[in-house]
Amino acid sequence: TDVSIRIAEESDLPGVMSLLRACIDDMRARGIDQWDEIYPTQERFAADVSDRALYVGSTDGVQLVGAFTLNGYQDAEYAAASWTFNDARVSVVHRLIVHPAFHGRGIARELMRFAEDLATSLGCGIMRLDAFRSNPKALRLYRALGYLEAGEGRFRKGAFVCFEKRLDSGG
Repeated sequence: TDVSIRIAEESDLPGVMSLLRACIDDMRARGIDQWDEIYPTQERFAADVSDRALYVGSTDGVQLVGAFTLNGYQDAEYAAASWTFNDARVSVVHRLIVHPAFHGRGIARELMRFAEDLATSLGCGIMRLDAFRSNPKALRLYRALGYLEAGEGRFRKGAFVCFEKRLDSGG
């Protein structure tokens, strides 16, 4: 699937929130209680837009099929992780979402490839992220993309697997 990815604008926020609601509904239908009305919020996404850190993807004439945030912010919970790579600048992916109607088309992979390329272009050699321990699709995705587990962080909803990947060595 060919995905067009760009930095989000404030006008994208309603679509991002609609996308988020579809993802939350889909996760709940699969018994995954990862996100809710407390996190992530429209205010969080608005701050991402203001920081020019939120990216949105479109495909097949559909305006918004996915989104993610990319910045250098590492949650305090990351301190509990056993990071292997500590010798380069770190970039972090947050809140990766793909509309459930577009699951299985490689969109999440395209969004992650874009994030990795962007992080590399910004001089980052390490990518970090976390995924809910009870979200098997997310765990499979990051493992398939070559991310290594670095322990767990405990967030409000429970255990999240911390992942990392070296970017500057091509893998």
